[in-house]
Amino acid sequence: MDAATQRQIFQRFYRADQARTGGLGQGYGLGLAIAQQIITEHGGKITVDSTPGSGTTFTV
Repeated sequence: MDAATQRQIFQRFYRADQARTGGLGQGYGLGLAIAQQIITEHGGKITVDSTPGSGTTFTV
């Protein structure tokens, strides 16, 4: 995922262009926002590291 997507990925209702147009199924863009909130409320942190064309890693 590109840098612009990484900056927005934890915002509520955010869906990347590929998710909206690529036929990857339906969703509301809430999953990562909810996960981040729960993790933060428990004193944790979630980060994303991504290399376009190579893969994405989420670390809690």
